[in-house]
Amino acid sequence: MRAGVTSTGTTKPFPGSGLLHPWVLVSVLLLVLNDHVFKARWPSWWTGKLSDIAGLAMFPLLLQALWEQASRLRAREFRPSFAVLVGAVVLTGLCFAATKLSPDAGNAWRWALGALQWPFFALRAWLAGVRIPPVRPTQHTVDITDLLTLPSLFIPLWLGWTRARAAREQDARIPAHEASSPYL
Repeated sequence: MRAGVTSTGTTKPFPGSGLLHPWVLVSVLLLVLNDHVFKARWPSWWTGKLSDIAGLAMFPLLLQALWEQASRLRAREFRPSFAVLVGAVVLTGLCFAATKLSPDAGNAWRWALGALQWPFFALRAWLAGVRIPPVRPTQHTVDITDLLTLPSLFIPLWLGWTRARAAREQDARIPAHEASSPYL
């Protein structure tokens, strides 16, 4: 039997597996395409909101995955935590709202995102044999209308709730000799 697969053929969730849901993968693809293609070709109110919707739909699940990876070393058994996801959704919503309402929070976000992107720009410059660029802030617009996209946080809530519920139901169906297996 493969690791993570039960005798019934279903896959048990593992730390970070919430990021593998098709909705999350589509959100990431949409975010990348929108930020690097659609906004350049068809700049509009809609392309601005599309990035916000895609980001809000996947970011809490990324935070949950990071939490799951960090906590897997101290946990004997893994079960997806809906409470952790709710915390990630609330944190994401509050930080998003702050960056859309406060120029200071928006500026902090610009520099933080620029710092996260810098290693990729530095690697590209190094491979090209040119001078490594300094950290630069990203583009960011403080726009209160972006708050209209906050309902997209219900997407990760729904995905996390269904993942946690499926794990609970699966635990109830797994025979006792499989439940204690270190290979699940």
